Amino acid sequence: MIAEFIGHGIHEDDNETCGNYICSSFKSEVFTDITVFVAFIRRPGILELKPFIEKAISEKRKITFYVGRNDFITSKEALELLLELKVQTYIYYTESFIFHPKVYLFEGSKNRIITGSSNLTKTGLFYNVECSLLLDFSNHDSAGMKVLNQLKDYFSPLLKFTDPNLEYVTKDYIDKLFADGLIPTEEFDYEVNYSAKPKDSNSRKAKLPAISELGTIEVTEDKQRKKYKNDSLAITEAYLQKWDYMFEQMKAYKTQFGTVTIKRDYADHVLQAWYYKQKKLYNHPGLKMPKEHIEKLKSIGFYFGDGHILREELIFQEWLDLLKDALNNNERIVLNQWYKYKGKALGTWLMGISQANKKGKKLHIRDRIEALGFDYSNNSKSVQNVIARLIEDLYKAENPNKLDWRTRFFKHINKKEKLDDKTIRDIEFAWEYHFHEKPYWGKMHAGTVDRTEEWKAYRKETGQWFPIKLTNGEPIALHHWVKNKRKSLKQMKRIMDKFTEQELEELYFAGFPIFDDQQT
Repeated sequence: MIAEFIGHGIHEDDNETCGNYICSSFKSEVFTDITVFVAFIRRPGILELKPFIEKAISEKRKITFYVGRNDFITSKEALELLLELKVQTYIYYTESFIFHPKVYLFEGSKNRIITGSSNLTKTGLFYNVECSLLLDFSNHDSAGMKVLNQLKDYFSPLLKFTDPNLEYVTKDYIDKLFADGLIPTEEFDYEVNYSAKPKDSNSRKAKLPAISELGTIEVTEDKQRKKYKNDSLAITEAYLQKWDYMFEQMKAYKTQFGTVTIKRDYADHVLQAWYYKQKKLYNHPGLKMPKEHIEKLKSIGFYFGDGHILREELIFQEWLDLLKDALNNNERIVLNQWYKYKGKALGTWLMGISQANKKGKKLHIRDRIEALGFDYSNNSKSVQNVIARLIEDLYKAENPNKLDWRTRFFKHINKKEKLDDKTIRDIEFAWEYHFHEKPYWGKMHAGTVDRTEEWKAYRKETGQWFPIKLTNGEPIALHHWVKNKRKSLKQMKRIMDKFTEQELEELYFAGFPIFDDQQT
């Protein structure tokens, strides 16, 4: 069995219409028995089939039509044309329901069924948005014959002419139907090829395009259906008529969302597609977008370039505005992932720009950042810059705790030699200014300074080397310094030469490691 989908109406250049398939089927001599069950017929539609019907009749092939006459559509002229062509025609009518099938049945040495939405009108066969299915099968195809038998069994009251709602069409019967006002005439149609209801005065009469050569389709197993050409950039009459309405929709979108770029997940995909079409038309090398359209779009700030670039620029501007606000408020901005300003990760964003700059990207954003007054060098993680910021903070601190600041400073310093002369001078000056002593630059732990004299003074005042009585003042720093010495022979050896033998003996009995074999 061969199965084909037939669709037409959406793609204007489509030649593989339901009408062309039907004409091609009438043309094929393998089909000796042709039966049509259709709701509505009009003369222009039958005229397209006329040469193929005439050929089939001349070859003594049997053709039978079963037609409905509901909704005042099947016309006097259409029935008369079938009578003229010597097509055996029957009208099925009941007041209980509408006779509404669209089935084109072709039988012979093989069989074909075409069924879908196409009535036997010119627009139904060639122009309306219609779809049908075609089944092509041999008399030995069990699946195909099953469908054919089911179809013929369903229509058996018509095929056997036993249904009381069936009437044979003759000239007298056509005249009677017309005289009784039960079928219309096409005499007063504005266009002979128009198939809408004559009583519908609001229907727009449109001149339809010419139909290409018919009877050209051959259904085979290996037939490759053409891919539809999606000419979405064509500036059609329908597109122009709808443009102003869509523009108002675009204006409403901008009012609601404050932007002229439509996200891909926006619910109204019709507006989204129209939005993208404006960009494509504007930038198309072969199509000329109407000047008035360009002016209207520009009046609302429509962006004809890549929307991603515009959205990225809007995001950048939001961050730049936030940075400007932070700088205006003298905010201490820190480049790390923890720093936030007004709930937003400003530090992370600035770090991201810095990382991109290292790859040669977003350099224009860095220029705009620095133009606001933000200095990346002041936020560098180099030792000199880190120390410079610490010194700045130290000068601003009230009652700084020496131990805390020693930890903050010297955790960044492994060797004095790695610092430039200016940084060394700045550290020593700040340290002496606040703590009245020079910082210790030796190889011992950077947080350690020599407090030997302070310790001796404490011993002289209190009569004991340890423990150091903690107060809210300076002794807390001395306490930690002495406690570390009590734990480490290595640290004690660094200052032993500053004690007398009597003092070393006192320290030994106080639990300080003085000898190599002494346990702590």
